[in-house]
Amino acid sequence: MKMNGRINYKVFLIGLTNGILLGLIMKWVEIFSGKQVYKLLLNVDFLPVIGAVSWSEASLFFFHLIFSLAVSFSYVHILHPLKIFRNWNKYTLAFLTIIPAIMLYFPLSTLSKTEAVLPSDLTAFFLWTILHLVYGLFLPKAI
Repeated sequence: MKMNGRINYKVFLIGLTNGILLGLIMKWVEIFSGKQVYKLLLNVDFLPVIGAVSWSEASLFFFHLIFSLAVSFSYVHILHPLKIFRNWNKYTLAFLTIIPAIMLYFPLSTLSKTEAVLPSDLTAFFLWTILHLVYGLFLPKAI
């Protein structure tokens, strides 16, 4: 796959759209379920220096979008072209790419200094997982 401006634009668009939709749907799920998965998604209070700042929701959402773009660009520009993945189904590779984001639920919920969700909250973990899997379904659209 030749990496050009058109591909980069498409990756940027998919990463941005995916990130926006994930955030908005998580906020909606949080409102209706009471499970603070959106709060967990945006939480940075455990990070040195950054966590000491009182960021606005818009700033935290921007950080989330940067992370979403990093995942999308990693999927398309790093993982997909690697020789060991060339014969893999792009949806399988997307699933494997999103697994670390799903598993972040446990350290994020454990390290969070503010009350979000508990690591043992299986309903919140299920919601987190389903929404991230949906995110992963759209990663191959960037190729």
